[in-house]
Amino acid sequence: MKAKPTLILLLFCLLPAQVMGQSTINTGQLVFDRSFSFGRYLIPVGPFKDNMVEMLETEGSTNKLVYQIKGDSSTQTLLENSWEALSTLDFEILFKCETWNCGGFEFREVIDVVESPHMFVNLGDFQFVSASRNNEVGKQFVTVLVSKSNNTGFIQFVFINPQDEEKVETLDFNFTSKVLEIETQLEYDFSTKGFTVLTGVEFDSGSSDINENSISQLKDLAVFLKENPDKKVILVGHTDLEGELENNINLSSERARSVRNTLISVYDSNPDQISAHGVGFLSPHETNLTPEGRNSNRRVEVLILQNFQ
Repeated sequence: MKAKPTLILLLFCLLPAQVMGQSTINTGQLVFDRSFSFGRYLIPVGPFKDNMVEMLETEGSTNKLVYQIKGDSSTQTLLENSWEALSTLDFEILFKCETWNCGGFEFREVIDVVESPHMFVNLGDFQFVSASRNNEVGKQFVTVLVSKSNNTGFIQFVFINPQDEEKVETLDFNFTSKVLEIETQLEYDFSTKGFTVLTGVEFDSGSSDINENSISQLKDLAVFLKENPDKKVILVGHTDLEGELENNINLSSERARSVRNTLISVYDSNPDQISAHGVGFLSPHETNLTPEGRNSNRRVEVLILQNFQ
């Protein structure tokens, strides 16, 4: 007889975010969802101690999911909401810890973590739970890792299922975190990565003049600066690989200053909130071997200050 499958489908009941512009980021967003075939998986059941973490060896198919939750809920609140849903399916805790009693940096380095930008672990504020339950086809395991950046919560679930196949069960997560009043892709990048690329702001090769059709792309940044007068940004100019390094550093600095001047003259931004620098071709975004890659490398990035841990 064919065994019944066992994947859990996670449903978040979340308040919608108010949106400005064309970028839509939900209050809760599934940003990573991968399934892996039957194999061996180690589950932490103790803290980092004596240069090791006690692990329980399990076998099964694995499902990894990461949610990003906009708002100011603490890691404790996010974990409690996650665990409340899991406990309704009779999961029982094997091990639970937070930050330093987990083992801090050493614990985070040993456990399985989905890579950035999907998952972010603040080494000064994270919580972890491993749990198990018995179901119709065997023992199922789950780990939950919760952390936060400035305005975003990150929740990673790893389910280890005793069979390869999948059965959908519903978990309701009710996150009532504070919703950001303004939500743009720029703000989302600032809160999760600490920087953004000014997509759409283009320069011709060898030129520091912003294409006239690109000026409107600076509107979101200008609005952000006006709405956040206590915040400051650094504009960092970049070039492609054509020419000498010194010339390219000068050109990239001119490009950053060109964006700064446009923000001030066109959008009346506060000069004290904006500084401009250039690094030439030392930090490419794409390959310099193709015209498309070189065009992508001629860019200006924005780094946020006082807004990201």
